Amino acid sequence: MKRNAFLYLTTFMCGASIMGVEIASSRFMAPYFGSSMITWTIIIGVILVAISLGNFIGGRMADHQNPESRLYQLILWAAIWVAMIPVVGKHIIVAISGSAIVLFPENPILVGSFLVCAVLFAVPCLILGAASPCVIKVATRNLDNNGQIAGEIYALSTLGSIFGTFLPTFLTIPTLGTNRTFFLFAGILALLAVLNALRSRLGGAKPGVALLLIVVLAVTPSSPSFAFWEKPLCEAESIYNYLLINQKDNVTTLSTHVFLGVQSMYAPDMGLTDLCYDLALLSHYFLKPAEKPEKVPVLVLGFATGTFAKLCRKYFPDSEIDGVEIDPGIVEAGRKHFALTDDDARVFVDDGRAFLTKTDKKYRIIFLDAFQDVTYPFHMATREFFQQLTRNLADDGVLVINVNMRSQIKPDLVSYLTGTLQGVFPKVMLCTHPDYYNRVFFVSRDGQIFDNFKANFDALPIDHPLFKLTQRAFPGLRDAEKSDLVLSDDLAPVELIGFKVLNEQLRTAFREVLVRTILQLKDAI
Repeated sequence: MKRNAFLYLTTFMCGASIMGVEIASSRFMAPYFGSSMITWTIIIGVILVAISLGNFIGGRMADHQNPESRLYQLILWAAIWVAMIPVVGKHIIVAISGSAIVLFPENPILVGSFLVCAVLFAVPCLILGAASPCVIKVATRNLDNNGQIAGEIYALSTLGSIFGTFLPTFLTIPTLGTNRTFFLFAGILALLAVLNALRSRLGGAKPGVALLLIVVLAVTPSSPSFAFWEKPLCEAESIYNYLLINQKDNVTTLSTHVFLGVQSMYAPDMGLTDLCYDLALLSHYFLKPAEKPEKVPVLVLGFATGTFAKLCRKYFPDSEIDGVEIDPGIVEAGRKHFALTDDDARVFVDDGRAFLTKTDKKYRIIFLDAFQDVTYPFHMATREFFQQLTRNLADDGVLVINVNMRSQIKPDLVSYLTGTLQGVFPKVMLCTHPDYYNRVFFVSRDGQIFDNFKANFDALPIDHPLFKLTQRAFPGLRDAEKSDLVLSDDLAPVELIGFKVLNEQLRTAFREVLVRTILQLKDAI
């Protein structure tokens, strides 16, 4: 094994680089296509096909003259390809996304993500997949130990893959970012080509120049923004999300997708937002009218940067708010850019469902607004989850659920959530406000919540800041239609349901971005 040490190192690093590219590719695509199971399936499937083709081509190549020299030439090309992904990849993704929307309007996300994987990530993985057959050919000196050598090479390749899986997830992406993760693995591959040139005393100029350029790109402080057509206030990556923070007219917004959605909003003199948080405020009016002011325990699952908490503090000062947010990066962004303070809420960094298993506290209002980028997390949409949640909801309490996936395609997520909730709660109401895109559930074990709402509304002064909102929402408030569709921990096709809606939303959002970009180019000319 000692005799083939460099070949074994090559095998290990090629295996690590394949998985490093795969993990980083998921983060690179998430701002455009989301990070759902569907996106992951496409990434894994395309890269496995590429590796298989690489193994096949590598086996043929190994039987030709001087496979070792050819191997390191290909590794150098893989290094260059991987290094170019952060430089031009975002522009390619937008170009492919636009083409997919025009050519495949019914399924742009599936087609677009497949083409992006094939164009950007499959080629270097195909090249690196050819490494193992070539290494086996070079390392095998006789037929007596070829099985042993093949086993060692495949074992080291697998160990490298394990290393390349954990390194980006737990170290390089959280500390260096996705772009520099690509540069790191590109540099490793280029270094292999340089070391091979030195040990074989061949010309090392080309590998050396490539390695130097990769290092220069890696240490360059700026790189193209994921939303390169905008000028964001801040763009960052957390362990869970891509974070895009914009500021316009003194209003700061947070998005976890370059095209779709606003997860948080803040302005120093903020009133109503024209987002789902306004409708969620109406949850206070579903509680029984209080004869005197009393504290209202509120839990926010999917706290983000605290938009709802700030509104509760403003319009319902007696609220005692706990917030649960799985992403510490979003909480940090809230404190830095959204004026989030300890006075707004007690914030717990945890998964919402896991948090409920750790607390016995009862809440009169629970606001569920937990989206992972643009995908509804299936484990917080199931019958078992809502049964668990009832332990923490007061008998007269109200569960509020924001659903931002409105679609003409039936059944949609609302249909599934309706059937699931009706199996747990006796009262399930749905609010569709004419001025708001989102739909909001108001759910309770108290069958009188609509009467409570009407009584509170009748007592609301006409000059109250929430009067017009309540008045406009009232006609769109109704009992949810009966549904037999149920989501369970065993069967919850939330991502497939949402996938259809995202196709519709992406088409609309991309057109808006295209128009904005054309206008910017026109102004520049």
